[in-house]
Amino acid sequence: MRLKNARVIVTGASSGIGRAIALEFGRCGALLALASRNTAALDEVAAAIRKNGASAVVVATNVTEAGAVERMASETIRQLGGIDILVNNAGIGLQALIADASAADVEAMFRLNVLAAAAAIRAVLPIMRAQRAGMIINISSMAGRIVIPRIGYYSASKFALTAIGDALRMEEAHRGIRVMNVFPGTTRSSFGEHRLGIRGRGAHQRVPPVSAEKVARRVANAVERNQSSVYISLVPDRLGLAVNYVAGWAVRRVLRGWARRAEA
Repeated sequence: MRLKNARVIVTGASSGIGRAIALEFGRCGALLALASRNTAALDEVAAAIRKNGASAVVVATNVTEAGAVERMASETIRQLGGIDILVNNAGIGLQALIADASAADVEAMFRLNVLAAAAAIRAVLPIMRAQRAGMIINISSMAGRIVIPRIGYYSASKFALTAIGDALRMEEAHRGIRVMNVFPGTTRSSFGEHRLGIRGRGAHQRVPPVSAEKVARRVANAVERNQSSVYISLVPDRLGLAVNYVAGWAVRRVLRGWARRAEA
């Protein structure tokens, strides 16, 4: 896969990692379809992309609405002529104890983080199958590899998205469709400002964040290197992941301590 002239949908492109990916892919020569509910912000991102000599169209979309992702795919095909890459980035956080989270918050988060992402995949697969080529990029999280207390529901949603991507990779590889799961650590963006549940810094957020721009650069490089899993975080995050594989009991002990202190 080459980004130059690739036709790319980015969901959640109005801010954070989605915005950074759209700008970075534009610099690489991709043709962008920007999707989000925030049309004004999308217009600003599209203008910035065009200012750098690249191409971008705005496809205002609430991915959780019935039929919205199908319309998003159809409009992208109409304006760009096809779909080579889907970046499943739209998502929301939820910080709450498992026992205390509201049912409405849990349902809203799973609807966006899992069900809407899966629907977007189903919407773009027919054209990718017809082309015999394509790539699905799922923006998961380090929390989709390690269960974190107080964001357990969020972790579960990202584990689910990761599993969908891993299964899809096996199911569609023979049709020329590739899948990349991306695992950012704590990222410097407005993501935390919009999370559901308890606001403020979480007990797990002790590692300095990486920038959204760094995540975008790594994803762009990974596309052209045909990587299936991409981890973008500082050393403590990566060390925690490694320790979790070889000594999960030690990681769980630390996380239990964080959970207790957060309740104090």
